[in-house]
Amino acid sequence: MANRFRLVSTLAALLLLATALSCGKFFVSAHDLAAISVSPTNPAITLQNSSGTASTQQFTASGTFGDLSTKDVTSTATWTSSTPSVATINASGLATAVSLGTTNITAAQGGLSASTTLTVSTTVASSIAISCASGSVGCTTSGANLTTGSTIALVATATLSNSTTEIVTTSATWASSNTSVATVNSQGQVTAVAAGSANITATFQGVTSPAFSVSVIF
Repeated sequence: MANRFRLVSTLAALLLLATALSCGKFFVSAHDLAAISVSPTNPAITLQNSSGTASTQQFTASGTFGDLSTKDVTSTATWTSSTPSVATINASGLATAVSLGTTNITAAQGGLSASTTLTVSTTVASSIAISCASGSVGCTTSGANLTTGSTIALVATATLSNSTTEIVTTSATWASSNTSVATVNSQGQVTAVAAGSANITATFQGVTSPAFSVSVIF
């Protein structure tokens, strides 16, 4: 019986030790890479530029470390393209268009990785503008003045490389600089949350609009 008790105690101690050691993997030291990100997000380029040569897109990688500091790791990351027949990418993060289509661009370092999508298209966005949807009360070309709880609808319009325009409201990625004041959903609908100010932006094909100012009062 005593031997069985010692065996059980030993196994329990070993289990606790293994658990403690494994838990240590969840702790990141100040100098360890904790996360990596790639920019720009989901850009698009034409197959050829105005000079008739293959278009390129420079990507950058940013590393966040255990002490929350950030560092440019573009030159030390390992870059890959999921579909080299659409676009290749070199060791410096420079992608070169090969054919029309999409490919995932990935940067990896220290066992971590981040990806974004590169689109090679016949036309791409050169600028994005935000405007008010018809019937949005308190919304003007220069911004919006809202009361708490009210909503407005915004429209994102892209000017393309062939000088045409396209409504990209539902395709754009919307963001608010201060979600405690105003939120914005994937449809461009802004909701006033609390008094203050926030900037709303729309991003499409890696191009971000100028900030659209929202002021909220009680």
